[in-house]
Parts: sequence; structure tokens; C-alpha cells
Amino acid sequence: MRPWLPIALASLTLATACKADSSAGRAVESIRSAFSPAPLPPDTLPEMLQYAADLQVNVSEMARLPEGVLWIDLAPGVGAEVVAGDSVQVALWGWLPDATPVDSAVTALRIGQGQVIEGLDLGIPGMKPGGRRQLVFSPGLGYGAEGGDHIPPNAVLVYLVELRGKLP
Repeated sequence: MRPWLPIALASLTLATACKADSSAGRAVESIRSAFSPAPLPPDTLPEMLQYAADLQVNVSEMARLPEGVLWIDLAPGVGAEVVAGDSVQVALWGWLPDATPVDSAVTALRIGQGQVIEGLDLGIPGMKPGGRRQLVFSPGLGYGAEGGDHIPPNAVLVYLVELRGKLP
């Protein structure tokens, strides 16, 4: 059985048994809203934003991963593609859509292990050594509603990732 099914059935049962103005009805509305969150504001959707010209972002030319990461290879690289579990060395630079820099590093990491924000973990697989990739992703794959040290809440992020190489 799907794990959410009992909750959904319970909320449906409560909904038919309770009036909306009762405390049970308010509980049902709370459960319902958890399954149907409010739509995201347009400024948190990468496809709805204007990007600084310096970033050279063109979302209409980018591919989209099922999880929502937009990506385009700027240089393809050569050799074996990176897969989840691989250790790699990357150089990365991150910006807000207005070209405010928010991140830069040269680091070694293991892909898919949560060592970086989710948008990077999802956007690096498929790259080849020497490759450069531009990534754009929504706040939920970055720093979320809380933001970061110098990253505002609900910020869409733009990253340039250069795969320096795979590590043993």
C-alpha cells in the first residue's frame, strides 16, 4: 500500500463527516492543504525570471531534469560520464538572477551524498571531465525558504560548474 493512502482516506472520511466550521473540519482543511500546497510565487520559478545579461541564461535552450534543474552544457568534456556515487573535483560559481555572486569554490565531493545543495547534486551527473555546465534551479533545490548566509530566502540560483576530473 502507498504510505500516503491511509492519510488521504482518513482525511476524505473526516471531510464527509465534518462541517468546515467545526474543529474537525479545520483539521481536515489543514490535512488537505498539506497535500495541496499553495502555488509558488512567480519570482521563485526559474522560467518566469529575467536574468542579468552577464549570466547569459537562456532557459528556452536549456534541458530540464525531472526534479526541475535546468541545464545546458557549455563545453561537453571527454571521457566517462559522472554518475551518482562518483568522487569528483569541481570548480563552481553561483549567482542570483541579477548576477550578484553568492558562491564560488574548487572542491572535491562525492555526487549524490548531500555534500552540496540538491540542485548541484542533481545537475552534475552526466558531465564529463573538462566539461562546463550551466545550471538554474528553484529555491527548493538550493537554500529554500530560509536562505543562506548571503543568499536571500526563496532565491533562484544560477551556477556554472566545471568538472575538473573524476577522483579515485
